[in-house]
Amino acid sequence: MPPRLPLSALVLAGALASCGAPSASVTPFIASVGINGELSIAQSMGSENIKTTFKDLGLDENEAAVGGILRVGFGGTELSVSGYGVDFQGQGRVTGEFNFEGITIPAGADVATDLGIQMARAMVTWDVIPLGALDLGLGIGATVVDFDVKLQEIGGPNRIETNQLIPIPLLAARLAWTWGPVEMRADVGGLGIRYEGVEAAMIDAGINASVDFFGIGDLVVGFKTMRVDAQYEDDDADIDTDFDLEGFYAGLRLGF
Repeated sequence: MPPRLPLSALVLAGALASCGAPSASVTPFIASVGINGELSIAQSMGSENIKTTFKDLGLDENEAAVGGILRVGFGGTELSVSGYGVDFQGQGRVTGEFNFEGITIPAGADVATDLGIQMARAMVTWDVIPLGALDLGLGIGATVVDFDVKLQEIGGPNRIETNQLIPIPLLAARLAWTWGPVEMRADVGGLGIRYEGVEAAMIDAGINASVDFFGIGDLVVGFKTMRVDAQYEDDDADIDTDFDLEGFYAGLRLGF
């Protein structure tokens, strides 16, 4: 996973230098993640950008993903770092012609697809409304998405591989509500960016509930969704994709 998120780290260090000892927790989790959306790969000059859905490519099954969430609190400020990776594989058919580095997979061709997505997110939020059991925080952050797709024409020699690392800054918010041993929490971040041939926008949100698990830690169950709309150039090709990743997850939160 992309390890460098310097903006959040610098903001945290500057803002929290005078705060006391932090509280921290880590939550490893397992998720079931599905993908919806479209993809096109076309020559930059003269080719029509016809998108093929991920369902058409045979990526219509949920896949298991392993990830984690780290939260560090300094008084009314919180740093949250999370990430997971998922790999989708399937066989289907391309709706439009795919062109990349002189390689063409014609429209209607059967293909085997391997799509890997790794994501890492960091957010720093500050308390706005700490009212007893209710906690609202606003802040900033960043998400890095590693998008890696491989397409192999079935029964043919043509193979296309493209990979892109996409960093996206975020405006972030968190809302937590505690009722006895149960905590409900929602996190959301989103924004768009354009730079050096890359244009991307996203919204990343999640909601979860947690409860004490026999004194070992807190059992956490939740739902995460991430929508990405990205266009970028890879050599002489334009890659245009929009996709939703969403699914339920469960984990155990350990405090220290």
